[in-house]
Amino acid sequence: MLLAIDTATQHSSVALHDGSRLRAECTWESVNRHTVTLLPRVVQLLASCELGPQDLTAIGVCIGPGSYTGVRIGVSVAKGFASARKLALVGVSTLDILVASQPPSPGHLYATFAAGRTRVGYARYRWRQDGWQAESGVQVVSWGELVEAVASDTTPDLLPVVVGELGAELRDALRPLFGRVKIPAPAWHLRRAGFLADIAWERLHANQRDAPSALLPLYAR
Repeated sequence: MLLAIDTATQHSSVALHDGSRLRAECTWESVNRHTVTLLPRVVQLLASCELGPQDLTAIGVCIGPGSYTGVRIGVSVAKGFASARKLALVGVSTLDILVASQPPSPGHLYATFAAGRTRVGYARYRWRQDGWQAESGVQVVSWGELVEAVASDTTPDLLPVVVGELGAELRDALRPLFGRVKIPAPAWHLRRAGFLADIAWERLHANQRDAPSALLPLYAR
């Protein structure tokens, strides 16, 4: 049984995956309460499936980028579980989890996360035959700079898609591009630990796992 943990931003999510199906999942708005909400949710999730920590065999964790405190808490708890119980551990980046849930689209996809102080982090993806592939590294810019990047990428036939935790300020900044950019419905912007669990299982099967002592958070710069 794999436990997936994601506390990288204002929303947190945990999930249980047995390798063939998603057994349970919980996503909530944690804001600055990651420390006090994470472990109770994990306990509740395990109990809902009549399981305990002794039933876990692997941990998947979001390693960022995102909130400095949020990323650190999730990674610390995951490493603690993995070290204490000798569990397999897999780290997955924030934006890879987000784009895993997005349907195919012919234009670029801009996956975003709040970087604080009127700044936003993003990476640009393109749909290929086997899924979304990153075409850029993570960049941290002002809202205006993100809008400029998206605006320069719009064509009548290939509208870019922008997803992520888009706060009111970023939505206002994107307003001049409405009609030239796709903003999915709210559910598509939510990062879910079920997708993190799917990715982690794939990497485990490919023998791509991380040592607890070597797994480090990714922080936005």
